[in-house]
Amino acid sequence: MKNSNIIGNVLEKAGNENLINELTTRLSQSEITTFLLALSKEMASKNTPNDILNKYGSNRFVKPSELNPIKVKRVELLMLEMAETSGFSPVLLSPASLLGSCSVIARVDQNNVISATRGLELIADSTNMLAIYLANGIKNKTIDNTKNPIHLSATCRVTRGQMFQSTAFVPHFSLFTLVSSGKDTGSYGFEKDAIARHMEYYINYFVEKLGHKLRVSLNMRNGYTDKTGFIERIHCHLRERYPNIDFTVNREETDNSYYQGINFKLNVNDVEIVDGGFVDWTQKLLGNKKERLLISGVGVDLQLITGMLDKRI
Repeated sequence: MKNSNIIGNVLEKAGNENLINELTTRLSQSEITTFLLALSKEMASKNTPNDILNKYGSNRFVKPSELNPIKVKRVELLMLEMAETSGFSPVLLSPASLLGSCSVIARVDQNNVISATRGLELIADSTNMLAIYLANGIKNKTIDNTKNPIHLSATCRVTRGQMFQSTAFVPHFSLFTLVSSGKDTGSYGFEKDAIARHMEYYINYFVEKLGHKLRVSLNMRNGYTDKTGFIERIHCHLRERYPNIDFTVNREETDNSYYQGINFKLNVNDVEIVDGGFVDWTQKLLGNKKERLLISGVGVDLQLITGMLDKRI
C-alpha cells in the first residue's frame, strides 16, 4: 500500500496518472528501453562527483561486503569442484538476467529484484537463469534431457532488493546452486534420482568434507496430484539411501506456489543453509508438462558469517 501511494504521488506530480499504463501499452520494449536509457543519461548528467560520493554513502546496494573475498572464492571453487566430481557441469553465468526472470516464471515480487534498463535486471537467483539456459538449449536442440537428465552447477554474486534485519548481511552475496533437468519417466523416476543426487552432494560437502551433522526437512507442497503419496515415496527413497541422515516430513498445508510437490531444507548447526525443491519453470518456458526441474541453493557468505567453515578454508 505504501509503495502504491508513492507511485500515485509521483504520477500526480508528473501530471499523468495513467503514464505507466500508457508507456507499457503504446510503446514497444525497445522503445521503452530507448526512453529509459535517455532518462538515465539525463539523470546521470545532473550529478557531480560530490553527488556520486554522497550517494555512495547512503546506497546500501553498492557497499562492499566485509567478508574476505579470497575465502569466498575458495569456498566457491571447492563447491564447484565437488559438484563437477558429482556430475554437475559448471556454468559461468552473466551478472545480468532478463527482466522478469524471477517474477514471471517463479512468482517472485519484482520489487525484490533490482530492475535495470535494456530489458534486464541484476541477477537475483542463478537457478532462474539456469532454467532459462536449459529451456533455450532444449528448444534449440543443443541440450537433450530425454535419455539422461542434465545436471548443472553455478556460483555467482546475486543482488536482492528486500531488507535484511541483520547488519552482517548486505544485499549482494555469493550463491551456489544446483539444477537438474529431465523428463517425466513415470513412477517418479526422475524425481527420486534427482533429489537423491542433490542430497548426496550436500551430504558429501557438509558431513564428509566439513564434519557437520545434517538435518533435512521435506515440506509438502501442491503441484502433484497425489501430493501425500509423492512426498512419502520420496521420503522412503531418501531414508533408504541415506539411513544416517535425520529426515523429517512436514505435511502442513501451505499456499506456497514456488515449489511443486516438495520443498526440502537442510539445517546445519541450527542454521537453515540449503533450500530446494521441484519447480515448473521449464514446463512453462517450453509448454511441455513432461519437463521436470529440481533446483537447490546454498549461501556461500552465510557459511562464513556463521562460522560454519571454521578454519577449513
